[in-house]
Amino acid sequence: MANPSRAWRAWRSPVAAVAAFALGQEGPPGERADERVAGEAAESPAPQAQTPIDPDLENPAPIDPAAEDHTLERLFFDQTDGAFDASGFLATRTGFLPVAVPITEPAVGLGLGLGLTFFHGKPKVIDGRGGDTPRVIMPSSTVLFGAATENGTWAAGVAHMGVWNDGRIRYNGSVGYAALHLKWYGQGGSLGGRSIDYENDMLLFDQRIRFQLGQSDFFLGPRYSFRGSNARLDTSPLPPGQDPGFDEGDLDSQTSGLGLTLSYDSLDQPFSPTRGFRGEATGAWFDDALGGDFDYGAASFTGIGYIPIEERVVLALRGDFAFNGDEAPFYQLSGLDVRGLERGRYVDDFAASLQSELRVDVSDRWTVLGFAGLGRVAGDFDDLIEATDQWAGGGGVRYLIAREYGLRMGVDVAYGDGDATVYITVGTGWIRP
Repeated sequence: MANPSRAWRAWRSPVAAVAAFALGQEGPPGERADERVAGEAAESPAPQAQTPIDPDLENPAPIDPAAEDHTLERLFFDQTDGAFDASGFLATRTGFLPVAVPITEPAVGLGLGLGLTFFHGKPKVIDGRGGDTPRVIMPSSTVLFGAATENGTWAAGVAHMGVWNDGRIRYNGSVGYAALHLKWYGQGGSLGGRSIDYENDMLLFDQRIRFQLGQSDFFLGPRYSFRGSNARLDTSPLPPGQDPGFDEGDLDSQTSGLGLTLSYDSLDQPFSPTRGFRGEATGAWFDDALGGDFDYGAASFTGIGYIPIEERVVLALRGDFAFNGDEAPFYQLSGLDVRGLERGRYVDDFAASLQSELRVDVSDRWTVLGFAGLGRVAGDFDDLIEATDQWAGGGGVRYLIAREYGLRMGVDVAYGDGDATVYITVGTGWIRP
């Protein structure tokens, strides 16, 4: 695992301490603590004089099976169309979404991911600005997750998404540990198609908060990122004298950086959008003064747009660009996030990709889709023009499992790198609220 003395330098950072404190702040969107206490006091009955206990309360009547069935029907079936739907259960105080996701990522092999998502409230619909379509604001939510695969990789962690003041304040925080067993193909494919195995025990900590700018669709806020790495590589498959393409100092190291994020969000809802645009640009600086071992800059941009073609047909387009400075360690290089391409195989200082998706609702519950994407990596921005395209594409199906939340689950089959890969998807293949 990551060096404890190194990790402590990052945790003692005031930014990390404040962010960790913020992770524990929960409550329904737009509700202040004083309002909640006052509301509970107003709803509580005045103290009553003590009365004898009713004997019938000591021996309650048996539960009516019909009433119990009605409760189950309300929790797990939609009252509109009678289909299986988890909206009622998710809206309860104990409501959570259990997810067991088979892992078929080529980088780590077959495995299983387990997660519990707790929703701290119900979605809220607000009027669109300037007469636009009304929007769905998701409640705050917390996710506990763990995963393990056949090649020995495993990970566990917790993440929280805070949504307050009708979505005007948005917070994302996560902490996790991962024992990774991966393949290294070299920076920019420098190993000539060969790969070497490596293990990396990583501590990951991310915090960010964004504030709406006036009444616009723009959000601005700071972010903090920490990575602790303890890696081991097997260079024996390489010919004698061949450079593996990384520095020895990268193996047992850590990065710590502060950044600023400017985002734009006009999506009608976060999990299955039908119209609108979401864009996010981030600039960050990593420095040893913040508890890291490297000094370098990083920048990234992601833009996702949804265009309704017909009532049940939506075209989605996505573009990504990422840059990490020359001093970035090998585990922080820019890479491609395209369904069908192996994670971590194509990495370099610069990365860019374009993707598209066509989605058709064949019924109120079921959706089919097709997608395609390509990406390039290079050591210099100018070299991206001549870099080799890496292609992938495929299709999938979705089921609307929680109508009130607009939450869909399904499966995608993607083909890239000469192999087919199956992805189990919650929401869309792109959006992370």
